[in-house]
Amino acid sequence: MNEFMENKIGEEELNEVTGGVGAAEVKVRPITPIWVRVTSSSLNCRYTPNGEIAKIYEKGHKLKVDGITADGEWYRLLIYDPKGGTCYAYIYKKYTEKI
Repeated sequence: MNEFMENKIGEEELNEVTGGVGAAEVKVRPITPIWVRVTSSSLNCRYTPNGEIAKIYEKGHKLKVDGITADGEWYRLLIYDPKGGTCYAYIYKKYTEKI
C-alpha cells in the first residue's frame, strides 16, 4: 500500500498542516511515525489538546509520535495511561524537536 493510500504525510508537509481542531472531536492526520525530543524543561502530555494532563515529560525525553492535529500544533502519541491501559494523547509540537 502506498503512502497516499495510508493517508501519511511527508517531512515537507509536516509543518504545513492547516485547519482547526473541533471542540467535540480532535481531527488528526496520521504521519509516518517519527521520534521527537522534549526541548522545554517539562512538557505536559494531555488526553486532548489543551485538555486534562495525563503525564509530564522532562527535557530530553524521547517520544514516538504518529499523528499531527489539523492545526499543526499538537503531535499525537500512544501512551501507557496512568489510569490504566493505553490511549492516545497529545503533546505541544512547539516544545519538541525531531531526532
